[in-house]
Amino acid sequence: MIKNKFLRAVLPGIRAKLSFFTAALVISILGFTSIIHYSQQTKALEEKLESELKAPLEYVNSVVLDLENLSRSMILIEEFKVRVKEKKKQLSKFKRTVVQKEGGLFGALKAFGQSIGLNVKRGNVYKSVDTYFTRYLSEKEIQEFESKVRNELRKENGAPIDGPVYEKIRAIAEKTALARISAETSKTRIEEITEEVKFLDTELAKADLDPKKKKTYLADKDKLEKERKAAEKAIPDGEKKAASGETALTKALQNFFRGSFKDRISSLGLLPDKIRILAYDSAGKETLDTGLLFSQSSETGKKLLSQADFTESRKSLFGDTDVLEVIQNKSEPESYEVGGRQYEVVYRPVFRNPSTAERSRSMAEEIVENPKDWAKYLEEDRKISAEIAEISQRLKTRMSELRKDGKAKPSSDKEFKNLALAYRQMLKKRDTKLEQLQPYQSAFEKNEKKWNDDHKSLKDKIASISKEILEWEKMLKFPPKEGENKTSPEEIQEKIRVLESQEEEYKDSLIRLESTKGDWGNSYEHKAEDAFFGLREAALEDFTFIPFKTGPAGIRRYYKDENERKSVRIKWRLLREWILSGNSETELPKTPRGIAWDSGILVRSRSEAEEVMWALDSTPLVASGEEEGKGLVYDLLRKDLLGYNIILIDRTEGVRQMKSNREEMIRYTGIIGTIAILLAYGLAWFVVRRIRVISKNAETIGEGNLNVEFPPAGYDEIGILSESLNDMVHGLKEREEMKGELLAAEEIQKRLLPEKLPSSLNDYVEFGAFYKAMTGVGGDYYDFIELGGGKIAICIGDVSNHGVGPAIVMALFRAQIQAILRKGERDLKKILLEANAYQYEDTPDHIFITFFLAIFDSNTSRLEYISAGHVKPLFYDASDGKIKELPAGGLPIGMDENSFFETTIERRVLTLDSGDIFFEYTDGLDEARSPNSEMYTRERLAKLLHANGEKRPEELIKTIVTDVEAHTQQDLSATGFSNLSDDIAMIAIRKR
Repeated sequence: MIKNKFLRAVLPGIRAKLSFFTAALVISILGFTSIIHYSQQTKALEEKLESELKAPLEYVNSVVLDLENLSRSMILIEEFKVRVKEKKKQLSKFKRTVVQKEGGLFGALKAFGQSIGLNVKRGNVYKSVDTYFTRYLSEKEIQEFESKVRNELRKENGAPIDGPVYEKIRAIAEKTALARISAETSKTRIEEITEEVKFLDTELAKADLDPKKKKTYLADKDKLEKERKAAEKAIPDGEKKAASGETALTKALQNFFRGSFKDRISSLGLLPDKIRILAYDSAGKETLDTGLLFSQSSETGKKLLSQADFTESRKSLFGDTDVLEVIQNKSEPESYEVGGRQYEVVYRPVFRNPSTAERSRSMAEEIVENPKDWAKYLEEDRKISAEIAEISQRLKTRMSELRKDGKAKPSSDKEFKNLALAYRQMLKKRDTKLEQLQPYQSAFEKNEKKWNDDHKSLKDKIASISKEILEWEKMLKFPPKEGENKTSPEEIQEKIRVLESQEEEYKDSLIRLESTKGDWGNSYEHKAEDAFFGLREAALEDFTFIPFKTGPAGIRRYYKDENERKSVRIKWRLLREWILSGNSETELPKTPRGIAWDSGILVRSRSEAEEVMWALDSTPLVASGEEEGKGLVYDLLRKDLLGYNIILIDRTEGVRQMKSNREEMIRYTGIIGTIAILLAYGLAWFVVRRIRVISKNAETIGEGNLNVEFPPAGYDEIGILSESLNDMVHGLKEREEMKGELLAAEEIQKRLLPEKLPSSLNDYVEFGAFYKAMTGVGGDYYDFIELGGGKIAICIGDVSNHGVGPAIVMALFRAQIQAILRKGERDLKKILLEANAYQYEDTPDHIFITFFLAIFDSNTSRLEYISAGHVKPLFYDASDGKIKELPAGGLPIGMDENSFFETTIERRVLTLDSGDIFFEYTDGLDEARSPNSEMYTRERLAKLLHANGEKRPEELIKTIVTDVEAHTQQDLSATGFSNLSDDIAMIAIRKR
């Protein structure tokens, strides 16, 4: 008790717990709300910056691409100018000599002289004419190309570039082109020298080589080796000059467009003081910096640019780092804190050809995410690529032969045409395999079905509403007939307005839905399938043309517009047909009506495009498993990388504002939490005051005093508790009174049972008995009735149910049996019939008695018995030491009329020998349950009887009771209530 008081003083009470809980709840809610609010602010800030950054970044991307294309175009033009002159020399050997008669004025006079019989000789004229293979891009085409490029160079006001300025820029492009050509020529010459040296080594290895020739060959080899060294030295010099020239050309173009860039970026809403964009080429050289365009942007991130962590992160973009790895690692923004300012750095790759790059990225991601889905097609693609490589090699050989011959163009050559046909068939086979093996056909059909279902549903709704509107309009024009419901015109007009509004909504939804037909913008399945189909086509187009417009707009339009896709794919097919037909080197085929060659400026001849086409088609999309990261998709992605845009975002103001908001929220949380604690404490004091009264009265009841009354405490839960406790106390009083009555009834019932065991037949038999009621009084019963003449009646019964009612029935039944026996009836069957007649008439239908009656005759040692639905008795046979189950049965007493009851009961006789034990009991014994609800069982009882068969009946009964107590973990000798599941009674008789 002292310990409890000490704990009560130490442990927190309801007031402290309620106050703590309230405070924790309030602080948790406010904290959770603060976190959500902070997260939303962060997200809103990011979305705002993203929206502000989107347009300027796209423009900067297009600027970088435009500068690249302009630089590339100007260098290409200068290369063309040089190459045209070289091509004329190189291709002149493929020209054909044509013999013609002398023409012109002198030729005509000589011809006239010959016609009138004069001895005049007319000479032959030998003329070299162009063949198919001697035609290249003409100077006129190059001039047209240069004119288009020059037209792109316009001032801020739209005026054309000044001549001197253009000439200065062109001169840089010319130097760069010469440096490139020098490096490429040196590389080509090294390859030629390698072949020539191989030939000389083969000749020098001959044993019978003439000494003079050997000397000449050695001199030639020495000369070639010197030339090789010079060429090897010239390559890095040329490449270095070319790279330097490209940088100078880019800067010159930047300086020329500086004003235009600045105005355009300003108009797109870039905040120079918060955002700075830097563009770098693939080598890591800076090509654009908005900090140089805006004075206020020059300070943005200035300190960050020199920080070691940022510099290291920027350097990781370049060098030998794989582009796919960079894209993956740099997909998330990086955060830096420099000089108390918060910066976020975003890295965005820029690709030379967005359509090819987008397809390469899409395919690479698809292969990583769904490798099993594409495994079969990629294997087929590798096989087809190998077959195309063989055809390409044969085509290459045949083209070389046709060039040497120079008489027929490829389109007229049968072998070329057959090889081109085989090439087309392989392309068709590849497309067919893609259609068969691509994993998204079911998704395409499902999406199309859903679109059609939605479209039909909307049209049906519109039609239904239109029909309903017409019906209401008719009601407005024509009055209802007699007996029909009348609706006022105002109600009809309101109904029509509602329906028209719904109709407009459905029509808008239908328009929006129809605008999405054929839109692949949000369909990753279509994009993936298109990447596999169109990667090679897009790469071939990018090589052959320099685009008029740059940026991702083209591929976005391709994904969105079904007609655009059809147009692009037709041009892809025509481009391949131009290459495979071999009709013309520089003239593109005519396009169908409504489709134009608007891809850009043609900058490659058919033969040059053909070489690239062979390479694209001969290279598998993805190499075999052991060559991870290799294949056309990865090669194109790496080759197309133009550089990176690095966006520096100064988030200091936004972060400070969010920090200030967070601190303010914390202050408010503290204030509100403190107020909540005080209010909770006050409320708890008011509540606890009433609970204390209830608690004290409950402690008084716990001490045994039931003369307690709980005061009224209102109509809330505490008031209900007070009333319930009063009812409980009243119930406890009644239970205590009933318990006393039951204890008295138990004493009375004990008096009804035999006070002591029979002793008149001690010379013949020994008796043992036990009884325990489940609730103090019960319906089980046993009795020994001495009949005189050496006979004794043995009774044991069990009334259905438990408690006082069955106890009363059993008391009456006991008196009835004794009365029948006293009047001299000894026929067991008649005794039960008479008892059944009484019980069937006087007891309710749900009350019945299982009963066992026996008469032992000491003169004959015979036990005559009869059973009315009672459990079968057990018999210990001393002669063989075995337990036997005696036959029994019958219908319980009081269940049915005698006419049927009589047919179920049967009289039986058993002779007892010395040491035999007869044992009978009620079902409460073998059904006694342990705390784990396991029953005692008849088998366990039989084993115990067998083990203790030598004992006297009283000792045997005690042994069984002890075992049952161990099983149930209850004291069966105690008076009063027990936790047994049923009453228990048992008797034992042993022949001496």
